[in-house]
Amino acid sequence: MLAELSNTIATLIGIFVALLGAFLFAFWVAMGIWTFNDIRSRTRDWLAIALASLLVLVFPLVGLALYMMIRPRETLADVFDRALEEESLLRELESTLSCHSCGLPVQDHWNFCSNCHSQLRYACSNCGKAMRHEWDICVNCGENQIEQGPSSREGRSNSWHRAGGAGTTTGQELTDSDAAFRPAQESSPRS
Repeated sequence: MLAELSNTIATLIGIFVALLGAFLFAFWVAMGIWTFNDIRSRTRDWLAIALASLLVLVFPLVGLALYMMIRPRETLADVFDRALEEESLLRELESTLSCHSCGLPVQDHWNFCSNCHSQLRYACSNCGKAMRHEWDICVNCGENQIEQGPSSREGRSNSWHRAGGAGTTTGQELTDSDAAFRPAQESSPRS
């Protein structure tokens, strides 16, 4: 009876040791897999990926603690998201309209700059729709635009000058906000 009891206890201890060993082996493999996936999401350098995985596999708990201290702070997805946000902010800043004379930000619907009082929009010489100074053609009718006065020479793009100034010259300049949307033929010429 004593022999059977010692055999049963030895069998139970053997099963417990086998289960504990299987658990520790599975934990060791899981640490290696987790480290491999984590470092791969943080860098594309295969040498760093291999070294981090080997560190955790060779020195299981100490290697994992060391890896957690030296791993990159941000994942590649975080870096990509931050780059997208910066690109979006940069595009938003570039799309902000500014006065062609003083450079201060202006609203799209403003006719005059609130800072330097220069005219921001003028009427198309063909259809009378509002246009910005930097446009060389009317976006509504496609008519080549002429220069509207000395203030527009500074704000217009150089492509009009390179093209040789296509269009007819009328010498008219719009002066008030009501005349800014009438065709150039209807506004009175300035002397």
